[in-house]
Amino acid sequence: MAHPLHDYHLHAHHARKKGRSIDTAAYAVGILGNIAVIPQIIKAWEGKAPGLAVATWLMFVAFGLVWLAYAVKHKQKPLIVAQILNLTANVAVVGGWVFHTYF
Repeated sequence: MAHPLHDYHLHAHHARKKGRSIDTAAYAVGILGNIAVIPQIIKAWEGKAPGLAVATWLMFVAFGLVWLAYAVKHKQKPLIVAQILNLTANVAVVGGWVFHTYF
């Protein structure tokens, strides 16, 4: 007869493995999702984004700060990484626009 906790340990092992897979996917999305912003960053810094919706990018920055605070409070490492990258990318877009608009 199997030990009464045998099934529990098996389930816990699979749950940890599944959790690691989701964490890995979250890191990948956090990194790859921000790669999509690179062309906008380049255009903003080259001054080739005259129709850039700066208010939208500033809202992205504000929302990112809230998500980062949430992630830090709840110790969600994949979300912390994603939001730091996200904030960096969004600030880079706004920075490029500011640079070419005011300097």
